[in-house]
Amino acid sequence: MSKDIERPIPLDEHPLGRRIYRVPTPSIAAFRSLIDECLFLYITGALIHGRPRIGKSYAIEFIRRDLGHRQPKVSVYKMRCTRSQTASENNFFAALLHTVNHPAQSGASKTALRGRLLHKLRQVADKKGDDRVVLFADEAQNLREIEYEWLRDLHDEMENNALRLFTFLVGQPQLLAQKSAFQAQDKEQIVARFMVEELAFRGIVSAAECAAVLSAYDHGEYPEHSGWSYVRFYVPKAHAAGLRIGESAGRLWDAFEDAHIKANLDGPVEIPMKYFTAAVEAALLLSASKDSETLRFDGAFWAAMVERSRYVMGQKAGRSLLSAITGR
Repeated sequence: MSKDIERPIPLDEHPLGRRIYRVPTPSIAAFRSLIDECLFLYITGALIHGRPRIGKSYAIEFIRRDLGHRQPKVSVYKMRCTRSQTASENNFFAALLHTVNHPAQSGASKTALRGRLLHKLRQVADKKGDDRVVLFADEAQNLREIEYEWLRDLHDEMENNALRLFTFLVGQPQLLAQKSAFQAQDKEQIVARFMVEELAFRGIVSAAECAAVLSAYDHGEYPEHSGWSYVRFYVPKAHAAGLRIGESAGRLWDAFEDAHIKANLDGPVEIPMKYFTAAVEAALLLSASKDSETLRFDGAFWAAMVERSRYVMGQKAGRSLLSAITGR
């Protein structure tokens, strides 16, 4: 390879190859806007719902990093909600302490655990210089009513200590049923704090959305401000000759759609980020050793990348699991 297209870092050090990067999607952009609106208007809770394996956890990680860059003074945490046999207040606050990197003391009472949690949140907020605390509750459909009550008590205690808790419940469509049940039972104290806003989270559903996501690979740079986009990094000769992955949006969408139809999958095409990024990563990683001025990503190439992404296999497995859960 000629000197003018030597890569700035070794191939194996790029975040794409190590799978430690994130790219935005239209649904992530909507999620991001919702977060910004809630923080701006001091709306303390929102509900984000979508079917399993659609990319919600991926979105949380993207937004956590994004908030860290844009609003570094805001404290941001993520708690994964697990479904246990019985709800325990001690276990609930121990999990929150783990979330804020402040492990619970063995044998501590629930009062001590809550006090320890508040102290840590206050300490971090004072250090950052902002009273806002963001909590992403992943798999929030697993939360029981009593756990919402404990979370409500924490919310009130934090307000009494000049801290503002913003809770974003992220989970499966059952969250909507939980909200309706709380409203029917006049549990407005829960709804008003944690479920005021709603957002339906989707996968990629059109060629236009494919193009929007692929543009991140054409314009995102690593190292930052180096002029080396992801595409240029992996296929510099093809990039210099004019190759841009965003131009493949229609072909990539057609490849996913064809795979969906041939596999007799139910419903419209909705591509989870897990499989979309797997197809793009395979395309760039495999093409690095074949880079040339004539390299092109045609329909047959993308069909092979979609197959390598395991989209069909994952969708069949996911729908079988969903059927087992819903009984349909």
